[in-house]
Amino acid sequence: MCNILFAGHVFAQNEAILTPTLLYKHSQQYGLHLNSSGLGGINFRYGWHKTGDARHILDVDFSRVRDPKEFQIYGTSDNPQQYSYGRLNMAFFLRTGYHQTVKITQRPYKNSIGLNITYGGGLSSALLKPIYLDIYNLFPDRSGGFIRPERYNPDIHNNTQYIFGNSNFFEGIENTAYRAGGYGRLALSAEWGAYPDDFHNLEAGFTIDFFPQGLPLMAKQDPRQFFLLLYIAYTYGLNN
Repeated sequence: MCNILFAGHVFAQNEAILTPTLLYKHSQQYGLHLNSSGLGGINFRYGWHKTGDARHILDVDFSRVRDPKEFQIYGTSDNPQQYSYGRLNMAFFLRTGYHQTVKITQRPYKNSIGLNITYGGGLSSALLKPIYLDIYNLFPDRSGGFIRPERYNPDIHNNTQYIFGNSNFFEGIENTAYRAGGYGRLALSAEWGAYPDDFHNLEAGFTIDFFPQGLPLMAKQDPRQFFLLLYIAYTYGLNN
């Protein structure tokens, strides 16, 4: 007969996690993040363990990114709407890649904090939604006018007096363009949780996206190929 005995000391909120972490082979993480362009997005991660200190991750990340030269102004109307003057396209990044998370410190107690480093990269897909503005058009006899959504053209819409603001978001969505590129990521994260089968994660790092064709985001400037974004993210994870 074989008897197995686990012994441990309990210190209120600092109770030892006695369940071996390698019993949990897979994990799912759901998160939100903010980036240095002033916007953010959502992400999902599926991970699996091959050793006690390394986790392999398939990452899907959807982010809204804007050019640093964008600035908001108000249109001309009784109820003015904000819009970004000179903006050609609204950019969304869909990143799909492979990452690896390596433990720097262990998390042996409930509610203790473990530090991890994450690195990886993959495919970055840019979706470019063209900008449509509500433009005031005069009648030929100049007795009045009407408002019509028009795709922004810097050579035509150069008088802000006739721009009332952004059109409905879905205006011209069928003209959304696609650009393919790649990305790389490096981050440091803090992980904690009261139980070994779920955890919280706070991560900070940077992502570099590269698009060979360049992304035309603003009028009168070359399409951007490189995007360096700092970010901070919160994720909730489940081990199984």
